[in-house]
Amino acid sequence: MKLNRGFFVIGTDTGIGKTYISSLLYKGVKELQGGYYKPIQSGCIRKGEKLIAPDVEFVCSMADVTYNEEMVTYTLEAEVSPHLASELENIEIDIKKIEKSWEELKNKYRYMIVEGAGGLYVPLIRDQFYIFDLIKMLNLPVILVCSSRVGAINHSMLTLEMLKKLGINVHGLVFNQVTEDFSRDYFEKDNIEIVLKLSGISKYLLVKKGQKDIPQKELLDFLQIEV
Repeated sequence: MKLNRGFFVIGTDTGIGKTYISSLLYKGVKELQGGYYKPIQSGCIRKGEKLIAPDVEFVCSMADVTYNEEMVTYTLEAEVSPHLASELENIEIDIKKIEKSWEELKNKYRYMIVEGAGGLYVPLIRDQFYIFDLIKMLNLPVILVCSSRVGAINHSMLTLEMLKKLGINVHGLVFNQVTEDFSRDYFEKDNIEIVLKLSGISKYLLVKKGQKDIPQKELLDFLQIEV
């Protein structure tokens, strides 16, 4: 089996809901020979002699699958940026090891949801390698998780402009935790419309708080997957 389509999920900011959205995307493609991969995670939880990546654990829980260690290459315990966590724990991040894991996954799954660590400029190796370098290495289009709240326009457009400058293709946007009733929080609708107009991006999803899945047709249309 060869990879048909892969997507790299990043957020405009920490706590934007990147893992939550990744879990919904993975849940939607796992029955279509889809996989999930989190190359590196800090803030992992020690259970016995093993470190468990909480993002991977959450994604597996949402998708009702067993935790799988192949879904993460590096697990770091300190709850700080990966570059600092690796330094504190005397663990050398070997990018070739991530590349090897990725090659194996590409041959195993038809569709892949890859989740980054934080935003575009999070360092993986101090002064050497950042999330944007990882995206370029894996050669995947980005799905950007955005907010629709106050500040969403600025955060979204700054990230999109930098992705454009770096030559990274943006597949689409996911606006997370949108309000049920736009008539009540009318500014959210306006924020979304402005981001879409300024960016010129036509592919997007609106995800409400607590949503458990994305309707299959809506998801496949967004990802441009034909069954």
